[in-house]
Amino acid sequence: MRLALLQPPGVTVRTVTTEQRTLADLGLDALCTAMAHDDEYGEDPAVTEAVRAILPASVADPEVIRYRHAVLADCCAHPSSVRELYRIATEATRVKRWQVGPRHRPNGKLLLALEPLRELLGCLRELRTACAHHAPSFESAGFADLVATVAAELDEPYLVSVEQQLAALDFEHGLHFTAGLGPGNKIAGIRLHAPIRRRRFGLDRRTGRTFEAIDDPETESNPVVQLQNPALQIIADVVSDAADHVQHFFAQLRTQLAFYLGCVTLHRRLTRDRVPVCLPTVHPPGAPRLRSTGLRDIGLCLAGVRPVVGNDLDADGRSLIIVTGANNGGKSTFLRAVGAAQLMAHAGMFVAAESFDTDVHGGIFTHFAADEDRTMSHGKLVEELARMSDLVDRMNPDSLLLCNESFASTDARDAEQIAEPLLSALLDTGVSIVFVTHLTEFACRRAASAHLADLFLRAERLPDGTRTFHLIPGSPESGSHADDIFRKIFAGTPQPQPIPPDE
Repeated sequence: MRLALLQPPGVTVRTVTTEQRTLADLGLDALCTAMAHDDEYGEDPAVTEAVRAILPASVADPEVIRYRHAVLADCCAHPSSVRELYRIATEATRVKRWQVGPRHRPNGKLLLALEPLRELLGCLRELRTACAHHAPSFESAGFADLVATVAAELDEPYLVSVEQQLAALDFEHGLHFTAGLGPGNKIAGIRLHAPIRRRRFGLDRRTGRTFEAIDDPETESNPVVQLQNPALQIIADVVSDAADHVQHFFAQLRTQLAFYLGCVTLHRRLTRDRVPVCLPTVHPPGAPRLRSTGLRDIGLCLAGVRPVVGNDLDADGRSLIIVTGANNGGKSTFLRAVGAAQLMAHAGMFVAAESFDTDVHGGIFTHFAADEDRTMSHGKLVEELARMSDLVDRMNPDSLLLCNESFASTDARDAEQIAEPLLSALLDTGVSIVFVTHLTEFACRRAASAHLADLFLRAERLPDGTRTFHLIPGSPESGSHADDIFRKIFAGTPQPQPIPPDE
């Protein structure tokens, strides 16, 4: 049965899977945890699983993202209705399925497959009732398609016919099938027929007035059993496959609803903490588009330590953003905010900003400063170069690369000799880059070249050395900020008195 809550029916979605290392670099583990923890319903591992599966699968189609926005708006407007559908799907996925080994007899396999399918049929009835009840509340195309599909494919005559067929599989009136002989005189062409309802020996089997013959301890040697077992095996396989199909549908429904419910939980928490949220505006790939107001790092917002400073950004038409400035000025936080907002926008989620406009990318990659290799087989620079080589092999022309203090493991001169040609080559292929760096000489030289597609941001620092955590447009400042460190450490230290000259 068709399920189209994440994309329009019949549409093939182009997705690019973001690696788990990128999620870790952007600090999105806290996001997954927050989305799975609802104050009223507690923590739900299924939400965590759904978010970790859907968030890294970046959607590169603006129409699909807007389709998800409409479904998400329905979920926020009617969370109780969505939770009822989610409850039904969850109960269906928990229907006990029995493991059947190869030594089980076909009639045993059939009995073990019938009961779960009957329970799942009850879940389908409950789903149909719930969809019909909540249909007037939903406005999105995604929920409208779900309601229409359930109504069309699970109508009452169909469900009644399935119940009748399942009842017939009890074979209360015997097993009626035809078969022929195939190569090697083996049974072939087995075809099941409706059971013949008749009285046997004048006794009605349905009334319970029946008798059982003594079982033959070697029933497998019975020619009738040998003829009957292949037919029962086919029936058992069909029933088991049907139960698999129904349970798979409910598992997909649970995953997709869990993702949206996680988004609802996140929206409720951010709103409670007075963090601005918005649905991003997405544009097709082509000319670089990146503009935001009040953009915040979602991980820092969820930490709840203190109010998080928002940043405005206007980088439309800019394919390279170079961020410089003093340490602890908010550069890395800004980079994580941009990366997290991009991933959330591609997944069809809210972002932590007052407004956010972006073009879609064919992939989102991070290159953060590497840790020491614990095996001591190579240094940090080798690790950074190997990491960058792997990223370059996987990038598309419309990818986004986020670099945080790349090549900081070597001296400034060698780092500049690596970074300058590398960035130029990536920009020539159409990759967009946000480059947070300590390489001030490289940044100043790049700024002097006056590339039209470059944007330079600087972590704001007041004259007294105070960091505002705002990123402001401006050319990089040459030199370091050692004077800030000096003032921080030695402020208030008594100055030595001059020694009077000898008289």
